[in-house]
Amino acid sequence: MKNRYGVFGLAFILLLPLSALAVVVTPSVPHEYFSVSIFLLSNLIAVVDVLDLIVRVYFRKVQTPDPVMGRVAPTSTPLAIGSFTPYQMRLHLRPYAIVVSVYNAEKYLPSFIKDMEPYREHLWIIDDASKDNTWEVLQRSGVHGFRAEVNRNKPGAIKHLLSLLPPEIETVVINDPDTTIIEEGGMKQISDLERVLFEFQQSGMDALCPRIAVKEENWLTRIQAFEYWCSFALGRKSLADHSVNSGISVYRREALAGVLEDHSLSIYAEDLKNSLILLGHGSRIYYDGRLVFETEGKTTVRGWFSQRVGWFYGLIKVYIEHFRDVLLSSRKRPLYVYQFIIYTGLFTLLFHPLKLAALSLIFISFVNGLDNLLHLGWIPDTEWTDPWYFPLSYLSYTLLALSYLPLAVGKKDRIRLLPVVPIYYFYALAQLIPVTVGYLNWFGLCFFKRRAFRDHYENYAKEKVNHVANR
Repeated sequence: MKNRYGVFGLAFILLLPLSALAVVVTPSVPHEYFSVSIFLLSNLIAVVDVLDLIVRVYFRKVQTPDPVMGRVAPTSTPLAIGSFTPYQMRLHLRPYAIVVSVYNAEKYLPSFIKDMEPYREHLWIIDDASKDNTWEVLQRSGVHGFRAEVNRNKPGAIKHLLSLLPPEIETVVINDPDTTIIEEGGMKQISDLERVLFEFQQSGMDALCPRIAVKEENWLTRIQAFEYWCSFALGRKSLADHSVNSGISVYRREALAGVLEDHSLSIYAEDLKNSLILLGHGSRIYYDGRLVFETEGKTTVRGWFSQRVGWFYGLIKVYIEHFRDVLLSSRKRPLYVYQFIIYTGLFTLLFHPLKLAALSLIFISFVNGLDNLLHLGWIPDTEWTDPWYFPLSYLSYTLLALSYLPLAVGKKDRIRLLPVVPIYYFYALAQLIPVTVGYLNWFGLCFFKRRAFRDHYENYAKEKVNHVANR
């Protein structure tokens, strides 16, 4: 069944250029000004994502077969650790801690601790110099808690908390207070978390990235849920043991401590920085889709916009800071080369001006289509304004989004997320705007010492710095 879905997905991809060509050459369709080269430029977003999909599907197919179990591994690389019963796993599971940094969390901390009740004895929380009653709430809860006198932001707070953990703890799970563990199989002989942690400890690798799911509250979060499925089940699972951490990840304690010694402790793209440092030192990171954390998505356009500005400011900042390390680490590592040089460096960063040009062409094509439909004659018909660019680009990207359903989304979620497919193209186009602002923030700080837009990460950090200064 999985192979059939894969064939259908690849068939959709192969039909994209054929459908576009059919429209172009059909005599009954007016195409006097249609230019194939300009159409390809206007459709650059779909072209890049199609190429990326083909590469990732190939890598995932090659990297994930488990010759021992005779099936596709749930991890991005098969774990050759032998076979254990749930009882044996629990018996030999080495000490672990779930660490969380909180700030001004008195309103939502009780509900978070309640959700984490099955893991209360493993939960360690640090109050990062909150200015509300977070510390009092934490003390009343009875969980392991510490109060930081100086605010350090999440990476610095986690680093401080690591130094306070009992020495016997070998494995650290970094979690966020708006994120809970989803136990899909229920709490039976062994939980999903502890099964995955046992295998991680046996694997000898340094870090593990779980799947992050978005709690669906409205249409915007449903779109993000679809986006996260693609990012984790397809993106990270295609990278074998060169995967990329998220903000919620599992680490070998010693490896995490070493990373944080080399870390700038900036809140921006701290997970990407962790990954680059680990991979640069020859460590191995893998993805395990059986461990699922559910996080709160952005329910408003403003919140989503601010989040993406922060993400992509952090991306360009960390990538440029570690560019030399990226080049040095890419030798004879094809997966690393694709993820960090071709996909991140070329497709995401260098191609961004071309994507903005594509967005402009799509907008002009759409407006000219309305102009022709209403017979206004305000916009001249030229090869740069042909109204066919917009519908063909929409068709190709929608077919691409449709192929993501069987290739990336779990069976239980496909029907529910199907209504996202017709509008995902507009979401992809809209995301170019905060991405651009994030890059402009980096350029503005480098050359003019000013940002184009103050994202919520900056507001969060400044608020805490001011609080510490006023103590």
